[in-house]
Amino acid sequence: VWTRTTPAEAQRAAPKTGPSMLEQESGGNFGRRLQGAGLTTVFPDAPAVPYTLNGGQPQTVWFDRVAMAYEAPEDEIGLRRSVEQVDKEIDRLVSAGLPMGKIGVAGFSMGAGLALHVGYGIGRYAGRLGMVASLSTFLARDSCFDAKARAKLAEPGSSRTPLLMAHGQHDPMIKLEWAQATHKRLVAAGVPVAEELLTFPGLGHDLCAEEVQLFLDFTLRHLGNSEKEL
Repeated sequence: VWTRTTPAEAQRAAPKTGPSMLEQESGGNFGRRLQGAGLTTVFPDAPAVPYTLNGGQPQTVWFDRVAMAYEAPEDEIGLRRSVEQVDKEIDRLVSAGLPMGKIGVAGFSMGAGLALHVGYGIGRYAGRLGMVASLSTFLARDSCFDAKARAKLAEPGSSRTPLLMAHGQHDPMIKLEWAQATHKRLVAAGVPVAEELLTFPGLGHDLCAEEVQLFLDFTLRHLGNSEKEL
């Protein structure tokens, strides 16, 4: 499940962060390799809701922001609405017979923050999925995530869902230090993530070929069957 990025935060800097960018940065191999490993991708879209950073006008965003800042309060109501939307996508996959350990959630920018909440925080499947990937994002300093993640990961039956987290070193929109602070909180909460945040020199609020390849390899390692030539 790839939670698409949102125009409000990333369209100018990274106009293609959905399937087209994943295909472009993988040399056209992203979908083919997923298919070869028996995987399919679901791309839910954010709802159009009033967005404070757009003057209160409707925009396709996963949740509201009153300011683009680490200290800005989290929109927990909007966040819970969007987590439930993604959880319902997972409900359909589970109802179709797919094991939770073969389902992953990933995203870019605001969608990546949502993926963290789905995979470790307030999501109904938190701590039980096969993997999470979170690219170019941060969690608000006052986020409900930290306490929820600690509790979820301590529950019996938690699968210790692995996380791939990465960020551009020259991101002008989501500061590297916000991502680094978020990463430290993830480690403190017990999220299975690398000890150091994975960063890419020269990369802004965007994806690059190396990052997409790492994401693809991570996904195949944790969710895929043996790849077949197509």
